[in-house]
Amino acid sequence: MTGLDDQAILRETATRVLGAHGLVLEDVEIRRGSGMPQVRVIVDLPEDRTGSADLDTVAEASRELSEAMDADDAVLGSAPVLLEVTTPGADRPLTAPRHFRRARGRLLTLTTQDGLALRARLLAVRGEADAEELDLRQEPGRDAKGRPLKPAVGTTERMRLLLAQVSSARVEVEFDPPADLEELLAEAVQDAPADEAADPKTPATGTAGTATTAPKES
Repeated sequence: MTGLDDQAILRETATRVLGAHGLVLEDVEIRRGSGMPQVRVIVDLPEDRTGSADLDTVAEASRELSEAMDADDAVLGSAPVLLEVTTPGADRPLTAPRHFRRARGRLLTLTTQDGLALRARLLAVRGEADAEELDLRQEPGRDAKGRPLKPAVGTTERMRLLLAQVSSARVEVEFDPPADLEELLAEAVQDAPADEAADPKTPATGTAGTATTAPKES
């Protein structure tokens, strides 16, 4: 049995190779059609990092992963497959706590379980498993006439929201982040409980949405 049928060996191999490059395995997708099977390996930075994975790093990890698969038929079998290594992209829905931690500093569009629509910047994710809380600053934007919009009725500019209350969330692409972003993130660290503030995570930057594709030869 190969990774096309049982992904255990494929995921183990990918996790090992990606880890050497400071990347983590997000997911594996197997696509079968009339032609060569496609294996899509989705990678990301660890959850204590912000920004996006560097293109050169993803390309190097893809090359080494392809070599590892060529060297061991137990990973994907002996038949040729098309291997693609890619990052999730900005349009990925945020569903897991790690997705939100990776989105610190980013502008989000969120909908709560009771239908409240928010446009807010995520400053921090706090709390333990099953009780994570989002530290947000609302940035409603402007209407079609360029007039500033107001925060949702009954809410404040700075607010905290339990992750369990979020029904859907996505990162909003922006080309001009606010000038006070670093100050906001630093303040969020200062506002954290003592055990969190003692070990703040330093934001890192990188290159957005990358992908690299290579054939895995038999």
